[in-house]
Amino acid sequence: MARAVSLVAIVLMWTVFGTGAEVSQVEAQQGPSGSIAGSLRLAASGFGPVPTNTILPPDTLERIAKRIRQERWSLPPDAKEWPFEAGTPVVKTTRVDELWHTVEPGQTLRRLRLMYKVSNYQLRKLNPDINLRDLDAGQRILVWKRNPEKIAKSYGAAHWGRLYNAEPLPDDEKYVILYPHRTFGTYYTVSEVKRVLDNYYEKYPDAHKLMVGDISFRRGRSMHPHKSHRSGRDIDISYPRHEPPPNYRRFHYVRRSNLDVKKTLSLMKDLLDGGYVEYVFMDRWFQKLLREEALAQGATQEWVEKVFQYPDYSGGTAIIRHSPGHRNHFHVRFTCQPTDRRCE
Repeated sequence: MARAVSLVAIVLMWTVFGTGAEVSQVEAQQGPSGSIAGSLRLAASGFGPVPTNTILPPDTLERIAKRIRQERWSLPPDAKEWPFEAGTPVVKTTRVDELWHTVEPGQTLRRLRLMYKVSNYQLRKLNPDINLRDLDAGQRILVWKRNPEKIAKSYGAAHWGRLYNAEPLPDDEKYVILYPHRTFGTYYTVSEVKRVLDNYYEKYPDAHKLMVGDISFRRGRSMHPHKSHRSGRDIDISYPRHEPPPNYRRFHYVRRSNLDVKKTLSLMKDLLDGGYVEYVFMDRWFQKLLREEALAQGATQEWVEKVFQYPDYSGGTAIIRHSPGHRNHFHVRFTCQPTDRRCE
């Protein structure tokens, strides 16, 4: 028997299956004059009137809900290429034009040179009015400046590559960068991390601060204690927690009971929806919790199988994979872009 769709039905459907289905501006401008499914999506998204007088076949509401669920829990079909305009990457997030270092007690010119992988000549050129051989604690030294004519490029593999024309991750009061001299990356790594962190704190303004660990050195190459992090495409980030960490000086072990599973899943989904992630390395038991939460939120079986390696310990083609040593942070690796060289 046919039935009328009420506002209550639409609200219940959207509550169960989430609000992840996006409505384009074109749909919003055209209004709900198209299909029934389009009308319901527009109405539930707040862009049009609720079609309360529409009569639907018995299974139509279920089919629409299934479609919305599939749209919300889907992955980009292929690795995306970063957009360019006039030979320049389109970066909409905040970027750093100059990086300044505040001298700590006992730090010398040699120490700064080793930290930022920069020569004496480059430091003198950046700081012509400062006597770099007589540094005082609290003094600010310019250690990096953007060259608008060059683009950050990854070279080689994550475990043997290097980095050209790298740029640093912008600092922000909402999160903590543990080691600024170790957070240089490609334009896409830095921009995607910044986008996801900004979205996270817009969605959860009262969330505890996340800690951002290593990306790469300014010129890439070996970074102790990592095997990877050599080409500007890898980054370590602390997990969202119910209780704050003991301090913000380093990563801390996270008990499963203290892992904020909902916030962590939201963070992961935003990263994956961006379409630029190659792998995420995460403890197997954390994967289990996120997988269960995703299914509880209406994720499809296809989505969780593509995303989580769990229940397997190794192998497979999942994006989020187990790797020892990831109980205090997760590790993201971004895909290569056409601007990179011999990237793999």
